[in-house]
Amino acid sequence: MSKAFDYSNRYWGENMSFSKMIAGVFGIVFIIILYVIIYYALKIMYKDVKNGGKRRRPVAAKGNYGLEIISSGEGKDLKDGSIIPIRSDLTIGRKDDNTIVLSDQHVSGNHAKIIFRNNSLFIEDLNSTNGTYLNGNKISGKVKVSNKDEIRIGSAVFKILI
Repeated sequence: MSKAFDYSNRYWGENMSFSKMIAGVFGIVFIIILYVIIYYALKIMYKDVKNGGKRRRPVAAKGNYGLEIISSGEGKDLKDGSIIPIRSDLTIGRKDDNTIVLSDQHVSGNHAKIIFRNNSLFIEDLNSTNGTYLNGNKISGKVKVSNKDEIRIGSAVFKILI
């Protein structure tokens, strides 16, 4: 009878070692998964710290566009040689609600608009009385502008910088 008892102990003993082995394997797999999660969390935190918490700009917005003031004309607020960054649409006119306000008698209240679309710049004359000039030619409607194009509105002259 003792042999049968020993036999069952050996049977349960083997079973216990198998369950310990399975528990050990699951424990190792759990630890590996935990380390992978910690690694990716630290990687994300490192990128945030490295960028100073700033999000990356989309690839399409990489272009730096500006409007250089060649001659401010009668405008007292604008300084010749300064550059106005173009990040969205700009309006130009005599009214105070425009992005660029020109105090020139030859400038309409809402004179022109610089439009930023699909990584391109356009200028649109807003039915001004004295017109908007691009490289010396009077424009009507919306016209695409290129690097170093000169825009004249009243006595003010601007240059597109791309």
